[in-house]
Amino acid sequence: MARSESSPNGAPAPAVRKGRSPSLVLLLAGLLLGLGFYGGWSARGLPWFTAAKPAPAGAAAERQQLLAAGWKEVDPGVFMRSCAGSCRRPKVFGGGAVEVLEVQCLDRPCGQIRATFQVLGADGAPLDSLVVSADGRQGERLQLVAETANPQARRLVLQDFSARARLD
Repeated sequence: MARSESSPNGAPAPAVRKGRSPSLVLLLAGLLLGLGFYGGWSARGLPWFTAAKPAPAGAAAERQQLLAAGWKEVDPGVFMRSCAGSCRRPKVFGGGAVEVLEVQCLDRPCGQIRATFQVLGADGAPLDSLVVSADGRQGERLQLVAETANPQARRLVLQDFSARARLD
């Protein structure tokens, strides 16, 4: 006797619809995602994509204020000065020397900030060299503190300063 497919109440069973295989759906999704990444990667060289954004109108006024307050622009958008104003220089007890350098990242990220100081003795002869580094983001004001515990050191003199940001 042949058996027919039917539901318990006697009605015929609904037909089972077979969908796309999951591997085909994943392949299509991966292909679309890859095309999106490729489109973004190839558009990075277009002029409208790489055009620099104009500086805000207040940036020029802030730049003039920094220059008037004794800051020096060492790189475009990066200002530096020795500790002054609201900066408080630490006190050293028992010998040694300390120097505080203020850095302002105005228009761009400072990136890896590196300051090299020469350690001088009481007679002005160089004793040693000291390197201080920090990372700076755009709009940030940092204080780099260079300190030597050498009891013969009397002062620190800035030799070299660099602020290198990786701008792709």
